[in-house]
Amino acid sequence: MNGKTILHSHTAKYLGMTLDVKLRLKVHVKKKREELGLKYKHMYWLMVRRLTLSTHNKLVFYKQI
Repeated sequence: MNGKTILHSHTAKYLGMTLDVKLRLKVHVKKKREELGLKYKHMYWLMVRRLTLSTHNKLVFYKQI
């Protein structure tokens, strides 16, 4: 296109989901799993037992994030 090569990709993002060539969600699930892992790492301090907040307050705080 206009003298530039168009790169081939095995995935495409459509309606917020990442699909591969055969329209499987494997790539999408992997990507979301990585995002969830990062969120878990950021909130780990909230889940430790040494935190003096009650379970109810931890749950409320968790839902706010």
